[in-house]
Amino acid sequence: MVEQPAHTRYVASSILASAIEAMLPSRVAQTIRERSVLSPGERVLVAVSGGPDSTALLSVLRELVPRVALNLTVAHFDHGWREDSALDAQFVSELANQWGYRAIVGQAPANLPRTEEAARTARYAFLRQNAAAENCTAIALGHTQDDQVETILLHLLRGSGAHGLAGMRHRTADLARPLLDVTRADIELYLRDRRLTPRRDPSNDQLEFTRNRLRHVLLPALDAFDPAARRLLARTAELLGEDDRELEEQARRLSPDLIEDPAAFRALPVALQRRLLRRLDPGLNLAQVDGLRRSIATGSGTQPSASVSQRTTPVSPRLRVVARPCDCDATTFRARDPVAHVDADRLELPLQVQQRRPGDRLQPLGFSHEKKLQDILVDAQVPRHLRDSLPIVHDRAGIVWVVGVTVNESRKVTPQTSHQLHLEIVSD
Repeated sequence: MVEQPAHTRYVASSILASAIEAMLPSRVAQTIRERSVLSPGERVLVAVSGGPDSTALLSVLRELVPRVALNLTVAHFDHGWREDSALDAQFVSELANQWGYRAIVGQAPANLPRTEEAARTARYAFLRQNAAAENCTAIALGHTQDDQVETILLHLLRGSGAHGLAGMRHRTADLARPLLDVTRADIELYLRDRRLTPRRDPSNDQLEFTRNRLRHVLLPALDAFDPAARRLLARTAELLGEDDRELEEQARRLSPDLIEDPAAFRALPVALQRRLLRRLDPGLNLAQVDGLRRSIATGSGTQPSASVSQRTTPVSPRLRVVARPCDCDATTFRARDPVAHVDADRLELPLQVQQRRPGDRLQPLGFSHEKKLQDILVDAQVPRHLRDSLPIVHDRAGIVWVVGVTVNESRKVTPQTSHQLHLEIVSD
């Protein structure tokens, strides 16, 4: 076989690259249409950090405006972690102005903890606040196929089930991901063709962050094992996503009353048993779901009602609270989770598990004032026979967490939290 001359290979490579660059907006338009990522005429807040992915996102959406009739507003959030981060905001503002779009720039608090979770929480809060102010029904994010692969691997390493391994969706409520089928390599080719020079964040190369270690250490090893690995993993996520949506739809059609009927519940496939329980209480982890599933199927233990979360179980003298440092994503926290996340610096240790006492009061999560614990339990529809045995975690200052009901507002995790604790009730 005769090898092609170097200049011939270069020309062929250039032609291929130009074809990819030219096709990218059309590919994204097809994704938007087929996946219902954005609707014609929709008002969209485009999150632009100034990096390659988000810069390409804004450019591509700008090219698609004549076809999709989108109303775009640009938003940039400055975490303030780098001395030159203000230059990122300036770059985004100038680019938006050049293209005729309004740019909204936000600044993180000076004491924002330097963690991925704290940054994500503050960023999404800023985006959602300004999306509401601008009457935007979608927040466009620059997540790519490579981000999808990284997310899948992170979930896999954390022991996630099918739902987690399905990865990110093209559209989840207000979050839209038009570039989810596009690789970073395609992004770089597109930017080069459009003569766009994005900002480069050197912190993306710092291995102190979990995702960066995966990106720079694990994925290159995976590429060496099989160059098609990323594409195949993304395809796997797509297939799992389809299965996940079908199971969710089947679970949605199930009556919550099934958890009151052990025989009928036992007749369901295990996958639907898990889905039903998770639908009734999204905060349950896999171990809790399976423990509750077995309890209902065998007719043993306390039977939860459809209007009451399964997390309300009788307290035992042998229950204790376990606290450990964590950097969990605060955007996923819910008042009725079976675990709690609190600001360690706001606690007055030690922590103890007690039962309710006459006159107990606390400020429920999201409230501006204290309420009687009795009223909180009634509002939460906790059955009368469970109220006196419900585990309640106290510190020396008062109630920290009413398990499965609420966390005290004064102990909650905020973007300013420096030390976060994960609380869980365990049996000795």
